[in-house]
Amino acid sequence: MSAEEETSLVARAKRGDEAAISQLYRQYAPAIYGYVASRVGDSAVADDLTSEVFLRALEGLPRFEYRGIPVSAWLYRIAHDRMVDHFRQQARRPTMPLENELLSTQDEIEQEVDARLRVQQLREAIEQLTAEQHQVILLRFSADLKLKEIAYVMDKSIEAVKMLQWRALARLKRLTAQTS
Repeated sequence: MSAEEETSLVARAKRGDEAAISQLYRQYAPAIYGYVASRVGDSAVADDLTSEVFLRALEGLPRFEYRGIPVSAWLYRIAHDRMVDHFRQQARRPTMPLENELLSTQDEIEQEVDARLRVQQLREAIEQLTAEQHQVILLRFSADLKLKEIAYVMDKSIEAVKMLQWRALARLKRLTAQTS
């Protein structure tokens, strides 16, 4: 979507145009969900948080001002804030996810175990990054945001985001080389 189309869509949504609001949701919800799900690791929680992101966005829409940064960056910032709140609450009452997947053959089990081990190794490496490095990796590679958008979400300069990304990737490379 071009900047002009997005500006027009936001203006219509601010005026209460339900079709525009619906289009904003359809346009950005899958990406926001993916970002949240990759961080929280639970699809039900990701659904809830994504709903909260769009509820907050709808409530904040009258105050939203377009400043050359895509609406998606604003939504990612809201998502980040909701996840911070979620993790604060989660720290007070830890839970354990239930697995309900059934596998039928030995080959499927072995493939699933291998895949889960690789994912787990990468998650463990990512968890060893600083909070800011972790966030920049998720926004850049999971959410596929541009550096300018990440800078807005993280309230940092583009140069600071580039350096965070470079350091994060270098550290991930070292960490994954150690486990191989």
